[in-house]
Amino acid sequence: MPLATPAHAGDLPGYLRALRRLADADDLGTAYAGCTIALEVAGREDDGTGLAMAYSQRSSVARRLGDLPAARGDAEAAAELLGTSGVPEDSAVAALLLSRRLAVLLDLGDTAGADRLLAASTLAAELPDEPEFLLLRYVRGCLHAASARLGEGLADLYHCGERLAARRSDRPSILPWRSAAAAVLHRLGAAEAAERLVAEEIALARVAGLASALGRALRVQGQIRAGEPGLAAAEESVRVLQNTPRRFELATALVDLGGLLNAARRRAQARRVLRDGLELAEECGSPGLVARAKRSYGGKGSGPQSLG
Repeated sequence: MPLATPAHAGDLPGYLRALRRLADADDLGTAYAGCTIALEVAGREDDGTGLAMAYSQRSSVARRLGDLPAARGDAEAAAELLGTSGVPEDSAVAALLLSRRLAVLLDLGDTAGADRLLAASTLAAELPDEPEFLLLRYVRGCLHAASARLGEGLADLYHCGERLAARRSDRPSILPWRSAAAAVLHRLGAAEAAERLVAEEIALARVAGLASALGRALRVQGQIRAGEPGLAAAEESVRVLQNTPRRFELATALVDLGGLLNAARRRAQARRVLRDGLELAEECGSPGLVARAKRSYGGKGSGPQSLG
């Protein structure tokens, strides 16, 4: 059923929730167009909070599409509007926006900037144990992991899993906490636990039929498994993600695969894959992934990207 266009600003919260569901199902083109409609409605009625929420949602969609400069611009516009709207800094709306701003910075490779943003927030300490704050806890866990605070990252990610299970909404398309935690466990040397978690996520993603969730989990499995099994998972990840709109996720999968091919001394194939990954990373506007692709191209690869 087509999504009804909001008639006035009062319709925006429900409309934006519907757009978020579309984005979670990878209907990103429809979700992005809907966000632009929401911006027009909020702007027409001079609704600052509505504008902030619409920019926040469009930032999330742009990030998933792999347009990181646009995602960052929308997120900053949302933050500026929210700051003047009177919405409390510790509200669910503010937490959702903060999680999206942090996720964009992580995809850009700006871990230090993400750390500074989180530290400056009133939500930097203990988060409320409520569903509306779960995405922020997940992104915070990914940030901890990216900043080598592995224990803190793992605690946040496992907490997400526990809360999702309690709500019976534990789906990789919502929060892929298993693959994120598996990447951390792998770095800690807990190979068996890491493999078990990522295998669970792959099984769930196959049942759900969402290609982007499956591709992401396979990418992480490729980094966890040794030798040919790891290469096979990484290659399947690229094949799966090529049929999705998730361009940054595909770029990351290509760079990860290129690094594995380099390690397997399949240099010619590695260079072709890394060249494709580098070009796509540049198109997505991620300095961090571009730098990692160049290091791998020169034979000095680094670890996998952990955030989806």
